Amino acid sequence: MSLTSSSSSAVRRRALALPLIRCAGCKEKVRMFVSTTEKHDGWVFYKCQNHGVSCEFWRWELEYVQYLVENHYLVGDAAVDAIGAAEERREQLLNAQELHYMNGSTSMSKKFVKRESGNVMTRQQAAALMKLGRELVMLMKILLAVVLMLGVGALVLYMVKN
Repeated sequence: MSLTSSSSSAVRRRALALPLIRCAGCKEKVRMFVSTTEKHDGWVFYKCQNHGVSCEFWRWELEYVQYLVENHYLVGDAAVDAIGAAEERREQLLNAQELHYMNGSTSMSKKFVKRESGNVMTRQQAAALMKLGRELVMLMKILLAVVLMLGVGALVLYMVKN
């Protein structure tokens, strides 16, 4: 379950206006996120700020709505509307996911990043390039450290000879 940013699509309509409560376990604020994993691309989930550290509060949107209803954060018409909207959105996401897999797509949606040259690359390609860039920076730092150590060693040898 990775954390994600929101994105636009016909399937990914605006998120439900659900209350962001305080976690029952640690009293930290619950936040909304949108998944970008291949299996659950576009799915909304809610988790505590301390999730994975000291708290285990984590729910998909429909389960979060059910939690809000069970704990009386949503009552009456608001509860019925929220459950209906969450169920409808999950059904749309599942249908879109099934359609994409039936069409042979490997990802729920192709998200592109426009480069200065006008060409486009997929989000996965951009992430791979960013990872490669970080690795190159790390190698350059190591190379600089080695060169500095050799320079200091050469200076010490020069001073010992004289």
